[in-house]
Amino acid sequence: MPRHGRLLASIATAGILLAGCGTGQPGAAAIVGDTRIPVGQVQSWFTEVLNKEPGLRPQLQQQGTMDELGRRLASFTVQQELIRQAAGEEGLRVDEQRVTAAIDQMGGPRAATQGTIFTEGNIRDMTRSRLLAAELARKYVDRLSVTIDYTQASTRAEAETKARRLARGPQEAAALLQADRQAGLSAVSGERVWAADQGGQMAGATPLFGVQPGSVVAFELEPQSGQWLVALVRQRDTATPAPTPIAAQLDEASLQKIGTNLVGITADRVGVRLSPRYGVWDRVALGAAPNAGETTGFWLRGDQPAAT
Repeated sequence: MPRHGRLLASIATAGILLAGCGTGQPGAAAIVGDTRIPVGQVQSWFTEVLNKEPGLRPQLQQQGTMDELGRRLASFTVQQELIRQAAGEEGLRVDEQRVTAAIDQMGGPRAATQGTIFTEGNIRDMTRSRLLAAELARKYVDRLSVTIDYTQASTRAEAETKARRLARGPQEAAALLQADRQAGLSAVSGERVWAADQGGQMAGATPLFGVQPGSVVAFELEPQSGQWLVALVRQRDTATPAPTPIAAQLDEASLQKIGTNLVGITADRVGVRLSPRYGVWDRVALGAAPNAGETTGFWLRGDQPAAT
């Protein structure tokens, strides 16, 4: 893939509207717990990317995707802060020699950032965050499970309707599941799902494992598939070993994906406020979306069972 084609592909899911507002603090791109992320931090990164990739600006302008780059950068900045806070809570650290070694394996800072949205100025921080996310996954993936009630949907509107019904309480949830079973859908109550059960795709990287008990999540199993999972997370267990552990078999990229998903727990606890100039906070994807109608799914709070 051409250099800029690779970069354009890397920002396909993500705003340049950089004057932060609406977070409760002027000039803030986002507020993560008590941490304020200045809009200048995202703006500086945006400028650096365009400077190091001189052919990128006209391509983004031609395609009308300048906003996507800004949202992508804002998303990474929030995720990085969430990973930092989660690692601190869990007492996780990464030796700086590991950070250096990881960058060296990619050919050094310049080679590692060529054709990407990362820069030589932030590649070290980003690499450290990825390694910490992997450590978080290693700590939990082999002893993390959730007990869920779930059903299916074939459209976004149907998924949202069912998610709201599941969040209304036990009686409404039971009625929905019974009706869906009678309609021939796979609608199940009280199923335990392990993060270590890959089952065709990495279970631990799904939104089910990054939410608190009492949460309802709805998301497509595969993008644009029309196959939605709508689930109420009844319990979340981080103490019982999985029947078949997998942490030792997962590569670093897979662990990083799982670990990034797990910081949703931190996001729920501390709260994330995103400047509306970047769009809206997509709780399911843990990133910025253009608007509420373009989030990757739905997240609602229902009843409040205890975690175990």
